[in-house]
Amino acid sequence: MEVLEQASRRGRRVALATVVRTEGSAPRVVGTSMVVSDDGALFGSVSGGCLEASVLEAARDVLASGKPELHRFGISDDDSFAIGLTCGGTIEIFIQPFTPDSFPHYAALQLALRENLPCAMVTIFDGPPELVGNSELVLEGEEFRELFGVGELPPDLVSAAAVAVQDAIASGTTMPFTLPAVVGMGLPLSLLIDAYRPPRRLLIVGAIDFSASLAELGAFLGFRVTVCDARAVFATAERIPAAHEIVVDQPGRYLRQEIELGRIARDSAICVLTHDAKFDVPVLDEALRHGFAYIGAMGSRRTARDRRARLILAGHTEETLAPLRSPIGLDLSAATSAETAVSIMAEIIASKNRASGLPLSQTNQPIHKGAPTLDGEYQSQPDCPAQPDCPAQPDARPTALLSVLGADGMCP
Repeated sequence: MEVLEQASRRGRRVALATVVRTEGSAPRVVGTSMVVSDDGALFGSVSGGCLEASVLEAARDVLASGKPELHRFGISDDDSFAIGLTCGGTIEIFIQPFTPDSFPHYAALQLALRENLPCAMVTIFDGPPELVGNSELVLEGEEFRELFGVGELPPDLVSAAAVAVQDAIASGTTMPFTLPAVVGMGLPLSLLIDAYRPPRRLLIVGAIDFSASLAELGAFLGFRVTVCDARAVFATAERIPAAHEIVVDQPGRYLRQEIELGRIARDSAICVLTHDAKFDVPVLDEALRHGFAYIGAMGSRRTARDRRARLILAGHTEETLAPLRSPIGLDLSAATSAETAVSIMAEIIASKNRASGLPLSQTNQPIHKGAPTLDGEYQSQPDCPAQPDCPAQPDARPTALLSVLGADGMCP
C-alpha cells in the first residue's frame, strides 16, 4: 500500500502483480504482491526470485496496453528448470495496471485501514473480459445484493460470495473464490478476496529482559505489541523500545479493562513472562476465562505446577486450563533472550496455523498446509506421524508443545 501511494504521489504508472491461486509447493502464498513501476523499478516479490523476470516482462505489457492479464506458471518436476520454478508447483499471477481510475475504492480502503476497520478488496481476476479487473471494497458485516453491478448473477451465487468474503475478513485470510458460469455470462467468475484486519495484538506481561527481545520479534512479525507491568521502574520505552505501547498497571486489571472495552480480540496472543504468582495468576485467570488464540506463561516446570494449582484454587479445572502453554515456547533449549523469543514466537505461529512444530524433514505433509488450492478450496490438514504427543491425535492439546523445556532456561 505504501509503495502504491508513493508511486501515485510521484506520478509514476505502476502495475500490481498478485498471486491469486496456487497448487502444490508454490513459492509464495495467495495475496503476495509485487509492484512494477514504468521506470523498471521492482518492489516486493511473487516467487522469491523464480519468476520475477517473466512477471516484469508481463507487467511491461500490461502497462503498455492498460489491460489486466492473468498468467499461469506451472511445470512438472522433470522440466522444473525450464522456466526457473524449481518447486514443482503451480502459481497464477494476476497483473493489473494501477491508477486512481482503475481502483475507485482505493481511497476508501486507505481510510478503512487508517481506522483499523476489517475489510476486503474483492477483485475479479478471471472471467468475462469486460469484468476482469473490476474491484469492490467490502467492510466486515456489510451486506451486498450484487457484485460489481453485475445484476444478472443469481442471488444464491451472490450470497455464496458474500459468505466467502465475510469468512475471509473474519479470519484475515486472503483467498480466491470461484463462482460457476451462469446463463448469459458463459465463463466462471474468479474473485480474489484480499482481506485486511488490524494487526493481531501481542500482550507481554512483565517488562523483563526477555520482553525486549520478544517485543522486537513480535513487532517484526506484524503484531501490535503491548508490554504491561505494574513496576514503573521496569516498564520504560528505553528498556523495551520495540513495543508499540507500554502500560504501567496491574496486568490482570489492565487485561480485564481491555476486554470490557472491546480493544483486544480473541485472536490475540498473551505471553506472561513475570513468573511471579501475584502477577501471573490474576492475568492468566482473566485470559483463560475470556479465551484467546494463544496463552503462555514462562517459568520452570515446578513454577508451572504451582501456578496451575493456584489457578485451580481460583476456580479453574483441567479443561479450562488446557489452553495454557506453560512452560512457554517450543523445545529449542533456548539460552539467550533472543533464542527464547524465537522459541515463543515459533509456538505462537504453530498454534495459529495448527501446525505440529516438528522439523519439516520429519513430516510428509504439504509445507503450506491450509493454503487455498486452484479450486478455492482449502487443503486438508493431514495427521502427523502417529506418536503419543502429536497434536493431530484425538484428545491431544493443539500442539505437542506443552511438554517442553522452560523457555526461560530454568531447569524442570
